[in-house]
Amino acid sequence: MRNFTNSTAKKILANEISMEVLLQQYPEYQEEVLQEISVLRNIRESQIITAILDKYTVSAKIAHTKIQKSRFNETTINAFLPDVIKARFAIYLLEQLNIAVSSKTPENNVKFNLWDGTILQKLLFRKGLERKPVSLGLFKFWWRFVIHKKILMPLVNKKGIYCFYSRAFIKELSSLIGNQSCLEIAAGDGTLANFLKSEHINCQATDDYSWSHYIAYPSFVEKADAKTALLKYTPQVVLCSWPVPKNAYEKHVFKTPSVDLYIVIGTKNPAFTGDFEAYYNADKFTMELDEKLSSLILPPSDENAVYLFRRKKSPSA
Repeated sequence: MRNFTNSTAKKILANEISMEVLLQQYPEYQEEVLQEISVLRNIRESQIITAILDKYTVSAKIAHTKIQKSRFNETTINAFLPDVIKARFAIYLLEQLNIAVSSKTPENNVKFNLWDGTILQKLLFRKGLERKPVSLGLFKFWWRFVIHKKILMPLVNKKGIYCFYSRAFIKELSSLIGNQSCLEIAAGDGTLANFLKSEHINCQATDDYSWSHYIAYPSFVEKADAKTALLKYTPQVVLCSWPVPKNAYEKHVFKTPSVDLYIVIGTKNPAFTGDFEAYYNADKFTMELDEKLSSLILPPSDENAVYLFRRKKSPSA
């Protein structure tokens, strides 16, 4: 059994030691992983990546937890740290051994290879294209192993998906809304409102169903245009995720007397999202780019933007 120092264990758990160094220092674990993967090769090709990811990520997670709970006890480190190292080797070797089979689809009909598809399905979706709140820790770990990152959003855009919400984002958004009445306009498939319900936020999702050729609208998304919905629900808080650029509906939010807070999730670029003319003309509201919330939208991008519009207090208030 290897003996690891407390300092080495902390660096490995924090991913502060490069793969090249790990391979040089612990070649015996690479051999173990190779042998274990060779056994798993008997599994059908369509299931092998899932089997490998499940095997090593589960063992690494257990090891990480036990080491942390032991407060880096020497015996616990020596018993469990090899599982963390082997998990990193397994991911590296999967790429090197080319177990992830590249797609042979022509460029004009691009889709993910088996490797990327498996990681993204487990990371971002519950089933099919049903999104789930994403763990930031897992995302940061796995995103670096996705080979064709740039094709993710163009592929899911076709299904009305323009971003993914981290669990941290949902919690921060829930705290911001609190007990105030809430309405989501242009809600699409209602994913955001649905996530907020898990945090006990009752946000009514509405949409005019104009994108029915792309989006399958669930029954809880009420069919109503933004103006009608605002008049009906007189909300204190309004949400809109990825509003169409130069749209005709956001201006009604700023004309609704009940609205104290309007939250826009989108981009900094007026060519991609939002009615920026309405934003700049909303003289009864302040406009703030919330850097923290913007950083919690996935995939990460310098262009991601969450704008908060707060109603200005009257001088007599």
